Amino acid sequence: MGKATIATAQLSSCVGCHVSLLDLHEKLLDLLEDAIEIEYCYVLVDQKEIPEHVNVAVIEGSIRNEEDLEVAEELREAADIVVAVGTCACYGGVHGLANLYQLDDILEWVFKETPTTDDEGETPEEVVPELFGYVRPLPEVIDVDYMLPGCPPKPESIAEVITAILEDREPELPTTNLCEECPREKEDIPIEEIKFRTGQGRPDPDKCLLEQGYPCMGPATVAGCGAACPSRGLSCRGCNGPTKQALDQGAAFLDAIASVSFETDVDVEEILEGLVDLPGKLYMFSMAASLLKGHRDVIFGSKGE
Repeated sequence: MGKATIATAQLSSCVGCHVSLLDLHEKLLDLLEDAIEIEYCYVLVDQKEIPEHVNVAVIEGSIRNEEDLEVAEELREAADIVVAVGTCACYGGVHGLANLYQLDDILEWVFKETPTTDDEGETPEEVVPELFGYVRPLPEVIDVDYMLPGCPPKPESIAEVITAILEDREPELPTTNLCEECPREKEDIPIEEIKFRTGQGRPDPDKCLLEQGYPCMGPATVAGCGAACPSRGLSCRGCNGPTKQALDQGAAFLDAIASVSFETDVDVEEILEGLVDLPGKLYMFSMAASLLKGHRDVIFGSKGE
């Protein structure tokens, strides 16, 4: 059997997932020597056209404009297997928060009203792909065979998915929430107040951040990063997206908050007022795939127009 052919593409994203692929270093060289042939890749191969057929397509990024959709559909037609890599592809990513605003308002602010815009500014309208009314994750526009979230996914996770496909087996990826791999101790300590990192004390390095009052998305986020942020004193922001059991990442976090005990003599409503910018906190990486998108469809139409 010959080498498996692979195509990769970056849609609307930061190319960080491709950087993570390159971070495989010698492992990538071993795969290239023994098992795979990269036939199309923006950052590695000087190939302008998507091949008519490849075994695997690895797609990073969300659907934000007309070109994103065309590339995604073309790769789906060409590939036997499609892998959505990264949280932007799987759940829409950070820029999914743009779904909270009308497209015209976004363009007006970005090109004309920002503090750093000296002149009146001009909105680009020609020779650029048409922007859609809102961001969509990849599974909303094409069939996806495997999803590997992360911002970006760890290199070894990318290697596991590719290797599993080559070996005709299911990838061994985490399914539990991030708390299961977090080294911090959970003691069911009542919360006295909601805190934010800056100017509100220093967290105990060994205790659960959520139980100390720091909003941590760990209970609502799938494992796979090794609890990188909580291990270093930072609350999880949910960049891996929800677990498969969670219909909505923000709702899963609120459910976790509801299950944490509070001091009996503390005003819970006052505590919850500390959760400012709820959409940004609860859906920083998954707004485009959240249950809230249904309300946007009603307000702005099925295409966000």
